[in-house]
Amino acid sequence: MVGAALALALPLAVQSADAATTNAGTAAAPSYTPAQVLAGVKKNSTDANKVNSKPHINTMTRAKNVNVYQVAKGVYAYGSGLAVDTDGSDPDPDPDHQGTTTFKDSDGKSLGAHHVPFYVLGDDCYDKKSPCPHFFYKEHGIKGRQFALMFYKSKVIGAIFGDTQTANDQDTSDNDSRELGEASVKAASLLGINSSGTDGGVDNGVTVVIFSGSDWVVNGTNSTLNANTQAMVTKALDSLGSSMHL
Repeated sequence: MVGAALALALPLAVQSADAATTNAGTAAAPSYTPAQVLAGVKKNSTDANKVNSKPHINTMTRAKNVNVYQVAKGVYAYGSGLAVDTDGSDPDPDPDHQGTTTFKDSDGKSLGAHHVPFYVLGDDCYDKKSPCPHFFYKEHGIKGRQFALMFYKSKVIGAIFGDTQTANDQDTSDNDSRELGEASVKAASLLGINSSGTDGGVDNGVTVVIFSGSDWVVNGTNSTLNANTQAMVTKALDSLGSSMHL
């Protein structure tokens, strides 16, 4: 995915395409371009930096080939597909739609999948062990509304941790906590991916880079979280670029 042909758009380009819900204003150009940062993430996604000892499941393809890497101090990255999560306070025709999300906005309301770009992680350790053989967010300083960069083709956006995959007390492999690669309608739309909950998503090519720690938890309501999150993209690119010594 990284190469001479890749020219990732600056955060402002992504925000401008969403002018109806973004009021972040003009953002300063980052010191490190999205293409440089993504290349650094790929370079640091090595076996030596792998966090999980057992592979995760690509939510879209069901292939057990997704790994999580610590690409810088407190920063974790994985590449997968994107399955569209329609859950939350926004209505949606998806028959699998649920009215709640695991994490809420600052007013205590479930996130709206059509308004808030959020990503999904497993809600427990599938193996019931500590440390977990899979990447389990609670072991890595990650909380609800934790900021992440999401890359896909020519775009990079900001997103927050908003929902979790079902725990492992079920008989089928669908919706288990080892899955990675689900994100909200809004995240898919901003990335230029078909955002339908019934026939949308993409099998591969999405990179999610999560910034742990309290400084990277995003506050706001369903009406402001998108703008607040996109306003952090430049800061995140610069912080990670510096941390990886690009």
